[in-house]
Amino acid sequence: MPNAFACVGLFIGIVGTAFMGLLITGSLQLLVKIHHMMCIRLRKPVLVYDEVVVATLTTDVRKSWLSARAATLIVDITILACYIGIGSVYVVFISGIIQECVDSEKMIGQSYYALMIFPFLFIMNMMRNLADIAPISVVGNALLITAALIGIVYSLKDGIGDKWSIIGPNVNMYPKFIGVVFFSICSPGMILAIEHSMKHPWNYVKPCGILNWGMTFLILIHIFVGSIGYLKWGPDARGNFIRNHETLDGATITALIMQALAIYFTYGLQCYMPIHILKYNYAMPAIENSTCKGTPFLWDLIIRFSITIATCILAAAIPKLDLFTGLVGAVCISTLATLIPVTMYILVHHENYGRFKWRLILGVSMLAVVFVATACAVATNLVLIVKYFKYRTMR
Repeated sequence: MPNAFACVGLFIGIVGTAFMGLLITGSLQLLVKIHHMMCIRLRKPVLVYDEVVVATLTTDVRKSWLSARAATLIVDITILACYIGIGSVYVVFISGIIQECVDSEKMIGQSYYALMIFPFLFIMNMMRNLADIAPISVVGNALLITAALIGIVYSLKDGIGDKWSIIGPNVNMYPKFIGVVFFSICSPGMILAIEHSMKHPWNYVKPCGILNWGMTFLILIHIFVGSIGYLKWGPDARGNFIRNHETLDGATITALIMQALAIYFTYGLQCYMPIHILKYNYAMPAIENSTCKGTPFLWDLIIRFSITIATCILAAAIPKLDLFTGLVGAVCISTLATLIPVTMYILVHHENYGRFKWRLILGVSMLAVVFVATACAVATNLVLIVKYFKYRTMR
């Protein structure tokens, strides 16, 4: 977040984060309400994200918008791209910390570290059940909170810097801010899962319900961290909050190690969904239909190996945390968190848009804002990545 604020300045960073948080929260509210409608239509108690999208596109009361096969394929490709991208960002994060701790002179490129840690990541992806991954992820979250507290203390102990500005002068960098905020704030796949686990799910989307309070708290945390980091380091703020520390003393190294372990422990959660989709939606049916040779165990191993190596290769190809985060946030998270829910909202109400067609106006307005923002963010991050490959520097 400090790196995101460095693109736009303090004022626009605070206002922009709040506005995008409001837009994301509204889209997630629509997603939950559509989930309720699809549960009633299919007479099922709960649906996961991809099932909601497929149901919306294939079970219209008059005529389905897409065939079940086409809708499933579109959703699966989007989710695979999203979570493999997130996994790759995690690998960039870990490899950057390893390079900082063991090779501060950068004698070996970060890309090589991303490939070196493949065996450890593969071991994490060999866990087959969420029940096995969840306890490790809890430990990872605790480590991440501790590392963040160390970073905040270091940011505040010597006062703020003098390089920050109220409004960022480089307008061309503004769209990069959008991608980073999308990536940081939203995890659309978790929204329905949280509702499923609640004792009183009907309180979830109330005006003062869990969703609004949770998103408000999340937005405030991001504004707080982004503001502190930017006020401290200004335009030099890096993608990793702790790596902005000037000296590698004991506390900083401890925080970096905690960060690396935290991201490593939660890496398996990001790869769980693509592994599950490829295995149960494609590999297992192909084996049962005899269109694919091999055993379920063999293909399970191949899929886990392929997902892990794909994240490592992508991380090695673009070992720049802020660029990769911005691109994944702009392309994947914005699609899952806003573009798809708002599009579904327009489709499910096509027979009743309300008085003065307010539902259509609301949906189209949100869709237009998100689409323009996403397009600008994608274009900007792609240009920055091309410049990185061409000049190996940020300009």
